[in-house]
This record gives sequence, structure tokens and C-alpha cells, in this order.
Amino acid sequence: MKKYIFLIFCLFLNTQLLSNTLEEALSLAYKKNPSIQAKRANLRSNDELVSISTSEFYPKIRIIGSYGETVTNYNDADEIKLEPSVAKVEAEQIIFSGGRLLNNRYQSLNFVAASRADLNILEQEVLFSAAEAFFNVLTNQKIVELREVNLDVLNERLEVAKIQFEVGELTLTDVAQSEARLSLSQANLAEARSNLEKSKAIYKSIIGVSPVNLSNDFITFNLPTTIEEALSIANAESPYIKFAEKSELSSRYGIKSAKSKLLPSLSLKGEFSNSEEMLFNMDGDAYQLMGVLSMPIFSGGLNWSNIRKAQEINIRDKFQLVEARRFVVQEVKSAFSQYQSSLIKVNSSKKQFEANKIALEGVKEEFELGTRTNLDVLDAEQEFLDSQVSMISSENNSKLSMFYLLLSVGSLNPDFLSLPVSKYDPNLNYNKVKNIKLGWKRFKDIKNLD
Repeated sequence: MKKYIFLIFCLFLNTQLLSNTLEEALSLAYKKNPSIQAKRANLRSNDELVSISTSEFYPKIRIIGSYGETVTNYNDADEIKLEPSVAKVEAEQIIFSGGRLLNNRYQSLNFVAASRADLNILEQEVLFSAAEAFFNVLTNQKIVELREVNLDVLNERLEVAKIQFEVGELTLTDVAQSEARLSLSQANLAEARSNLEKSKAIYKSIIGVSPVNLSNDFITFNLPTTIEEALSIANAESPYIKFAEKSELSSRYGIKSAKSKLLPSLSLKGEFSNSEEMLFNMDGDAYQLMGVLSMPIFSGGLNWSNIRKAQEINIRDKFQLVEARRFVVQEVKSAFSQYQSSLIKVNSSKKQFEANKIALEGVKEEFELGTRTNLDVLDAEQEFLDSQVSMISSENNSKLSMFYLLLSVGSLNPDFLSLPVSKYDPNLNYNKVKNIKLGWKRFKDIKNLD
């Protein structure tokens, strides 16, 4: 028994440490994020639209049964009691609908395609948010560590300043300057710890677990080397463009479907019935087969109104397609320039760090020789700390800009990132429900998502 408890405990620990690398954090977000799960459920519900539109091609069959009792009295003497019962089977098959059934199916097919692109948009946005949360926690953790070290340094600097003041080497002004810098460092450390807790909370909300011992290991992937290459990839892969294209195509079929209601329709109807009447011992069968041709003449303007509405929806989708293409171009250019500038900033911050490190050592030596003041040392230490924070922030921002570039071109997905996770396949549910399917699905228990 103890052995099993130990194994369960080990599995629990392993589960809790599944997000200590960027790869594992992104995998958890892709699998467990509730926004993604909700969007996938919404896509599965939209799959049923194809099944609904397909069902219209098949005959409608129903069974009708009726039983009644009628009692008639004549002058309180004679009573007639009738008990008629009827069993009936009706069937109807649409032969021609003016193209409504076919256009409804094409409309639902493209709507499902648009829903898939919409899911892809959300998945990529969540992966970007997960990466951003990961880098923010890493950055804030390192900043807290740096400010803690700086606080210790300033505490020592204050003690040394007090000793030197007592022996007459420094003035009261020098001591006050050291105390002021120490107070500022304490405030900055408190703010850094607050930022760290906020970033941890965001991390937990997106990825589902608390960040523990995050690793600096990064994911390797290839990025577009030119803006032209990035735009070419975006035009082919961006889910924003695919969503807008499929939405516009779906609403285009919606216009055709609305117009088909002005055309005649032809259907075939069949009926078989059996009726009985106990009083007169009557029992008979009847059947009927007929073709029904209908042609709308006047509906109070309803059909024409539906056509105008469908046309305006399609016009809206056309403008949204133009907007989506412009948006993608803007995002790609912005992301590419941001990535390029981040590389320059990383290089500059490293040089600044090295220069401030040398400068700090030089100022300390000059202070010992009496050619520098206590304030010079404090300023040099602050500049060195700022360059460390800038270097850490610029490095993580550069990594995040790589994910932003992937997001803008539409390549931020598990396959491109080589994540150890099974990619969600929308075809699994779609293939099950796209044609006639009887019965309902068992509801999933969502109480224990975390």
C-alpha cells in the first residue's frame, strides 16, 4: 500500500512540474486552457449545422396515432358511443427546392471552415499569451533577485558610510545620500515583488498551474528572414484571412439560399392509414401518393426582406475580408520591425552592461583613492543595476518578439513549434456528425479541469 501511495505522490509531483520549461508551458496551455476548450466545443456545435443541412435531402417519415371517444344521447333514452382509432404513416421527399437545400449545405460547410479558422486564431493567441506570461515571470524573477542583491549592497554601503562619517572621512550628506538610495531600493524591490506576483497570477490563469523553477531553455525554430517572405507566409497561412474568406463565401451562399425561396418547390408525399370504428365494426386501409408543387406569390415582403438582409451580411463580410488583409499586413510589418529592433536592443544592452560593469569597478577604485565621492559610487551602482535589468528585459522581449512574428504570419501552432502534444483534429468530430447520425452525445464532466 505504501508503495502505491509513493507512486501516486511521484506522479503528482511530476504533474506539478510539467510547466518548468517553455515547451511544457505551451503544451499545457494548448491542452488545458479553458478558452480553447470552449472554442473547440463551439466548433463541434457548428459541425452539426452540416448534419442539419444534410438531413433536408432525406425523406421525412412520421407515425401518427389517434384514438377518440364520442357519446351522443337522444332524448335521454338512446345513446350512441363511437370509438374511432386511426394509425397513419406519412412520408415526404423534397424533389426540387430552387437550390435552397444545396446552398444551405454549402453555406454550412463554409461556416464550419470559418469556425475552424476562428479556433486557430484563438489557439495561436493563447500560445502567444502563454509565452508572454512565461517570459514575464522569468524576467520579474530575475529583476527581484537583482534588486535583492542591490539592497544588500546598499545596506553594506550605508554601514561603511556611517563608519567613515564617524572617523571623519565622509560627511553627513554622504550618509543621507546612502540612506536615500537604500529607501529607493526598498521601494523598487517591493514593486518588483508585486510585479512578480501579478505575472505569476496571469501565468496560472493561462497555463493552469503555478510557475515553479522556470527554465531558460528556449525553443528553436526558423523565422522569416525578409519582410517579403513574412508577408508571403501570412497570405497563405494567416487564420485571420482564412476566417474572413470563409465567412464571406458562407454569406454568399446565404444570398443564393434566400433567393431560392422565390422559386417553386416540388415534393413527393405518401400516406398510409388504417382506421377502425368498434360500434359499426368498420376497419379500412387507405393510401395516398401525390406530388406537390408550390410557388410563393406573396408573403408580405418576407422573402425579399431576407434577401436584402443576406446581401448586406455579405457586403459586411466583404469589407471585413479587406480589413483582415490590411490588418495582417500591418501586424506582419510591425512584428518584423519589432523583432529586428529587439536584436539591436539586445546587443546594445549587453554592451551597456559590460561598460557599466567596468565603470563601476573604476569608480570604486577612484573612491578608495579619494578622487570620487560617495554619490559617484551610488550613481555607478544604480547605472550598473539598470543596465542589468535592461539586458534581462531586452533578451526576454526579443524572444517574445519572435513569437509575435510567428503569430502575425499564422505559424504559431504546435506543429511549427514541435510541441510534444497531440494536435486537436476537428475532422474527428466532423466526420462523425456530417451525415445522418441518431442519438446524442454523452456530456463531459468539466468539474476537474484544473
